[in-house]
Amino acid sequence: MNNSLSFQFTIINNSKIFEEDTFFIILTILFTKIYGQDSIPVHKNVYNLNYKIEIPLTVGLFALNYYGFGQINQKSTLDTIQITSLNKNDIWAFDRRAVEQSTSSYKQAQKVSDWGAGITVLAPALLLLDKDIRRNWLDVSLLYFETQAINSNLYTWYGPVLHTRVRPFVYYEELPFDEKSESGTTDSFFSGHTSWTAGASFFMAKVYSDFHPKLGGKKWWLFAAALFPPVFVGYHRYLGLKHFPTDIIVGTAIGAASGILTPHIPKIKKNKKTTISISPYSRQYSGLAFRMKF
Repeated sequence: MNNSLSFQFTIINNSKIFEEDTFFIILTILFTKIYGQDSIPVHKNVYNLNYKIEIPLTVGLFALNYYGFGQINQKSTLDTIQITSLNKNDIWAFDRRAVEQSTSSYKQAQKVSDWGAGITVLAPALLLLDKDIRRNWLDVSLLYFETQAINSNLYTWYGPVLHTRVRPFVYYEELPFDEKSESGTTDSFFSGHTSWTAGASFFMAKVYSDFHPKLGGKKWWLFAAALFPPVFVGYHRYLGLKHFPTDIIVGTAIGAASGILTPHIPKIKKNKKTTISISPYSRQYSGLAFRMKF
């Protein structure tokens, strides 16, 4: 459905001086050159990107994220007193289940979550199998890098840099003390694995639906399917004793928001772009038709 508004009026002349349309054709060519960039566009792509802004912005975000991870690595580790003084009863009841699990296969669950996140983060490359998306591979690729750059910065600066939350496995007395005193044990909030996974899966759903507007209401099935990868990865991060349920929920929400909003904003800009066209008008009278659409 086209929600744009348009206004059209015609400059009409019935004088014999303008019996021939040559003048109007020449005038139209002149106006076409003047308003060449503002004429009604041929929709070659979905998004309106300014590479001079988007590329430096994305590079800058990755640089900032690299610095953020450096800050995380400098966080102090837990000492013996801090570890032994932990009490699971101090944890909110909704999250407490994370410290009451079996530890028999937590390492295996961690490996599964790593593989799941890694595969999903690479999955948006499958979008290029679609010929319409493949024609716009530069825009889509840039938007995906920008999505994960924003997503990762939200993780570093709003997550472990700002918050100190002990991971669930530290609460288990039977687990090796050496693991509990390593770096990263206070980086539980929020789950980066689920955030990056949700960013990738929801980005795929958003971009595919943008390039195929005829899907209509069926596109919501794509977004429903996009929820499965972060749920799968998040569940195994939970079984792997790396995160509490609230860490996983927040990570999924932030990743989904990044994956949807990052490509949606340049789409809004494109749809709201004002277009102007001037064309010859010749029926009972001769003249110019002026049309503005926004």
